[in-house]
Amino acid sequence: MLKKGKKLIIAVLALVVALAMFAACGKDYSSDPLTPADTTSAQVNSNGGFVVETGDYIYFINGVEDYSANNTYGEPVKGTLMRISKADLAAGEYANAQIVVPQLLVSQDFTSGFYIYGDRVYYASPTTARNPDGDVENSYIDFKSSALDGSSTMSGYYVRMSDNSTVYRYVQSEDGTVYLLYVDSSNTEIHSYNTATGENVTLVAGYQSYILNSDDPTDPYVYYTMSVVKNYGYSESAASSESYQQVYRASAFDTESPYDLQLGDNYTDKETGEVLDYVNVGTLIFDGIGQNNQPTPFNHDLTEGVTPYYRYNGVTYTLVKYTNGGLYYTNTESSDRNILYRLPTAQLDAALAADTWNSVTGNANNAEDSATDINGRIAIGTSEASASAIFFESEGVQYYIYASGTEIVRVRADESAAGYKGDEVRIARNLSSSSSDDSSDSSSDSSSTSATLLFIDNGYLYFTQGDSGIYRVNCLGTRAQYEPLGRGDEYTVTRYLDVTYSSSWYTPEVVNGYLFFANAGSYAETYVFTMANPATNEELKAINEKYEDVQNVLSDISETYSNAGNAANYYYYTQDADILNNEDYAENFTAEDEAVFEAFVNCTAYNNAFDASVLKDDTGAWNNRDYFINALGFMAEEDADSIADSLLTDFIDTADDTSSDDTSSDDTSDGGWTWQWAALFVPIGVVVIAGVVVTIILVKKKKSRRA
Repeated sequence: MLKKGKKLIIAVLALVVALAMFAACGKDYSSDPLTPADTTSAQVNSNGGFVVETGDYIYFINGVEDYSANNTYGEPVKGTLMRISKADLAAGEYANAQIVVPQLLVSQDFTSGFYIYGDRVYYASPTTARNPDGDVENSYIDFKSSALDGSSTMSGYYVRMSDNSTVYRYVQSEDGTVYLLYVDSSNTEIHSYNTATGENVTLVAGYQSYILNSDDPTDPYVYYTMSVVKNYGYSESAASSESYQQVYRASAFDTESPYDLQLGDNYTDKETGEVLDYVNVGTLIFDGIGQNNQPTPFNHDLTEGVTPYYRYNGVTYTLVKYTNGGLYYTNTESSDRNILYRLPTAQLDAALAADTWNSVTGNANNAEDSATDINGRIAIGTSEASASAIFFESEGVQYYIYASGTEIVRVRADESAAGYKGDEVRIARNLSSSSSDDSSDSSSDSSSTSATLLFIDNGYLYFTQGDSGIYRVNCLGTRAQYEPLGRGDEYTVTRYLDVTYSSSWYTPEVVNGYLFFANAGSYAETYVFTMANPATNEELKAINEKYEDVQNVLSDISETYSNAGNAANYYYYTQDADILNNEDYAENFTAEDEAVFEAFVNCTAYNNAFDASVLKDDTGAWNNRDYFINALGFMAEEDADSIADSLLTDFIDTADDTSSDDTSSDDTSDGGWTWQWAALFVPIGVVVIAGVVVTIILVKKKKSRRA
């Protein structure tokens, strides 16, 4: 049994070590600045996703990496932040990409990525701190920033959360200050952290639901619902709430409540003497108080002459979506008509600025004059117009698009029409996971599945299905243009090649005329791939036809010349025309195999077996994957080796199935260790953190091969 003095010393030492491991401050990591400097960072587009555009560069997260991967500064390649100049992107010089932040930009909130403001980039990264047992606490997430030229990265953090799926946004005020807006769901709190001053403001505690802008991650506003504590019989341990709710809106820039809230004896626990702890800096948007409810200090707009909601017990609210310049919501005003309303933010902002907004009479159907009711009627119920629908405006008219079964339907909202459905057009029919380019929409099979709508860009609706393919169709046509007979390419569902993307990661993005996606297909290791995005579906169809020609030729070769077909497939992925000259594999192929392979490489016909001349024209050949899609940037060495080994095993080294795992199972592989970072980390072995000497032991984790 230890004496008390020794126990105290051990406890103090343990605390010191723990504090050292989780210290929030320290010297920043540094690297040589990237050249040339990006002088166009003020021209930012698509902030908050996995791809962000400046005037001269495209910045992107380099593939799908797990949060448990090694995040030691300078070690990662996959999952880091990279950049490529637009000039290199246009020229196809993808390997000229540069690592900006050599740490993982990996969180489990895939509605928010990284943000560029001024000369810094803001993001979330798994912590590298270790607990007293020496284990990296990588389920924690650090919110931090780096210089946009890569010269420095915070070794500490702004905020650290134990939940790596913490919902967050980085937003910028008019004076240039950047705020981290984040949700502490375990404590039902929403916070705003000022990255300049370090002030952390609790915007609200005890919210019931919340919603952020799904279109614009840089929007500083958050809407949320709150219960209203009864003003009699208050108990700290079991507070009773009224039958109605309130809806508030707070900005990341708010620091205090706009209301002088006076909580008297009615909100004091008679036994403990504790007063209700109410934290809420938001502005009241809707007050659902009914005619039978007793007023409280929280009913800020229930002034003389203002009539509560006609529902005796008030109403509660469901926040459906914050998008398309409005808050879409329902309330419980009617038991048989659950109306979806749209509160337009521009009109709300104007009323708030003019101090004419009233949260009681601002409710739908509760204005003294119906002409002042700005709540638009969109739909009856949310079975179709739900959070998974896409809401948009065209020529001043509100629409929504939803997927149901094997159809995609566009609805024009019309308050004068039955069910508020002014026009209902099926823009896609009979969808299935086998849908492809030039689909006639005339049949479906057992794999039929409802589509998942992604986004609208330049008049095209992008969506996916159970196959994780990427599809699009022009969604702005007339009813007649979607009829099966005489329908043109623009209004026909068209798939992007046979591309599959990682549907558990970020949604594909269209930026600067390119499509970006995490490639979940073969020989890609879920790195980010890109392709020039065709301006029309007719152009996309033409690319698909070229791709189908390649696949047909490969199929024709393989049908007659199995080994040569394998070699041709190998060339399709690698463009290695000399592979059959390698003495290690020459014995696997006959002279005829070599002749067939050469015909495919040179795009010529071979006897009557196949004609590869259809795979080229005066502009060049398209008998390779790089013609259609390309890996953006570069891969970690271990991933590149894994792909190379798999290709050899699958197509070339078919006589020896046991030789493919040597490299991928090598414990000494240096993975993403590159010469740029080697100089910085060769001496690592012991570091000092907050005065505590800590020995660092790095264990290289084996990676399994991924298709």
